[in-house]
Amino acid sequence: MHTILLCGGSGQRLWPLSGSIRSKMFLQLLPAPGGGTESMIGRVCRQLSQAGLDESLLLVAHQEQVALLQRYTGSKYPVIGEPCKRGTFTAAAFGALHLLATGKAQPEDVICIAPADMYADDDFFRQFHQFGAILAESEAELLLLGTRPSYPSEQYGYVVPAQEDSGGYAPVLNFAEKPDKVKALELMQEKALWNCGVFAARLGFLLEHLERLGLPVEITALTAQYPGLPVRSFDKEVAERSTKAVVVRHEGEWSDLGSWDTLTDRLPSQVIGVGGLWGECGNSHIINELEVPLHVIGVSGIVAIAGPEGILIADKKDANTIKDILAENERRRQDCP
Repeated sequence: MHTILLCGGSGQRLWPLSGSIRSKMFLQLLPAPGGGTESMIGRVCRQLSQAGLDESLLLVAHQEQVALLQRYTGSKYPVIGEPCKRGTFTAAAFGALHLLATGKAQPEDVICIAPADMYADDDFFRQFHQFGAILAESEAELLLLGTRPSYPSEQYGYVVPAQEDSGGYAPVLNFAEKPDKVKALELMQEKALWNCGVFAARLGFLLEHLERLGLPVEITALTAQYPGLPVRSFDKEVAERSTKAVVVRHEGEWSDLGSWDTLTDRLPSQVIGVGGLWGECGNSHIINELEVPLHVIGVSGIVAIAGPEGILIADKKDANTIKDILAENERRRQDCP
C-alpha cells in the first residue's frame, strides 16, 4: 500500500499564525514525546514512520511549500509540488499519477490518501495496514476511516454506516457534510461517525474516476491543465458519489487541527510567548510570536493570537469566522482599481 499525505492546506482559520506564507503544517506548537514541541507535519510523519508506513509515503504540497516541507521533515520522504491549489481530489490524483509515472505503483495497488492536519493516537495509523485486506474482502471500491463523535460538532463531516460486520467494517449508507448542531445530534443517535478524511482505494479506481471526468491519466498532461481546473473535494467528488464504500471504525483518539478551538486543546500550555492570563481566564489561550507582551485579564474561553501578519482576539466558538473575514477582505482588495 502507498500513502499519499496531503499537505496543501493554508489553514486560514488559524490566522494570523497560518496563511498564504506559512502553512499550518509548520506551526511548532504540539507537545513532542521527548519534551519540547513539534509541528503537525512532524508529528504525523513520525507516527507514520513508527507504524511502518514511511517507506511507501509520498507528500503532496503546493510547489511554493516544497522546500519548507523538506526542511521540516529532514528530507526523509519524497515531496512533490502542485502548480496550483485545486482541492483534495486534484491533489490526490496528482500524487497517484506521480506514483504511476515513476513505476512505484501499479493500477492494482492500494492507495491511501490522508490529511496532514490531524491529531490521532498511534493505533490510528496502524489501522492503515488493514485497508488492503478489507477492500479485497468487502469488494468495495472505496474505504473510509471514521471515529465515534465525542460531541455534536458542526465542523466535521459525518459518515452513516450500516450495521458493522465481523470483519471490522460496515457499508456506508450516506454522508452529511458539516451539519448544524440539531442535525449533528440526530446523526449521533444514528451512530454516525466523524469522517477522518482518510480514504483507501485501488489506483485503478482513481484512474477510472479521472477518465469519467474527462481528465488525463498521465501526470504531465494533468499538470498542464492545472491552472484551468476547478477546486474539487475528494469527499464530494469521490466518496459521496461512491455506491460501494465501506467505513472502518477507529475507537481511539482523533481530531482535526483546523481551528483554534481544536488546536488549543492540544497545546502544552495556556500561554506560549510573552504575556500572561490574569484572574478568571478558564479555557483561554495566548500564543504570542511578537516581542511585546500580550495580557488577558478576566476573560474566559477566548484565544489571543499575535503574529507578524496580525492579531486575533476571539471567542473560541466564533474564531472560525476569521476565514470569512479574510475572504471578504481579499474580495475587496481585488475589487479596488
